[in-house]
Amino acid sequence: MAQKTLSEVATLLEETLEVHSSVRQVVLSTKEGVVVASVCRDHEIDSKVLSTISAALVWAGSTALDSIGSSKPKYLVQSTRIERIVTILEPNYLLVIVISKADDAGMDLEELLPKFRSIATRMELVMSSTSDFGQQSTIGRILEQLPAITQAMLLTEEGMPLGSVGFEDTIELAGLASSIFSNGLTFSEETDYITMTAGELELMVARVDENKLIMVACRGQNPAELAEKVRDIVSGLG
Repeated sequence: MAQKTLSEVATLLEETLEVHSSVRQVVLSTKEGVVVASVCRDHEIDSKVLSTISAALVWAGSTALDSIGSSKPKYLVQSTRIERIVTILEPNYLLVIVISKADDAGMDLEELLPKFRSIATRMELVMSSTSDFGQQSTIGRILEQLPAITQAMLLTEEGMPLGSVGFEDTIELAGLASSIFSNGLTFSEETDYITMTAGELELMVARVDENKLIMVACRGQNPAELAEKVRDIVSGLG
């Protein structure tokens, strides 16, 4: 079933690539920025970096819109000197599309967006049709396996939130968590985690992968043991 699902996703990714000749790369990822699949025409941007940044922009954009009383965005467009990066939001997944400005003569992005959104919806349905690809997030997995954890945040190494439960002032805290870990990296690039203990609280910032960190507040009579269990879950995600 997993192979069939990935085959269908690959077909839809290729279909996205063929929407216009200026589309250079397409990435399907989870809302937390974990890559499911990716295709490209020629030179490829690191899909893990692309998906992580897109997920961070979605979180920040959604937070900004919510703060001014608006609904969540349907899509985001980032424009650079040489390309446009379009991120289509679905309930559980993101479709990231890289468009080359050098090849987009005569292209009307507004006309193509309905096609991109339709394909993204079909991908969401394909991925949701099987239990082989769990929709549970990194944070969701930790909370399910460790009910004692009530505060956790996934973030980029640069300090952009990707998902948070139980914390307030998430943007400020994400910046602090990133700063804490960055200082650890100054001592050793092989840093796996940093913990700060105060009584029955242990605050941990740990590496998830080369682009992401997780911050977790562990409380109780043995917070260090709880933090170790969180690390075991995170290490099992790879």
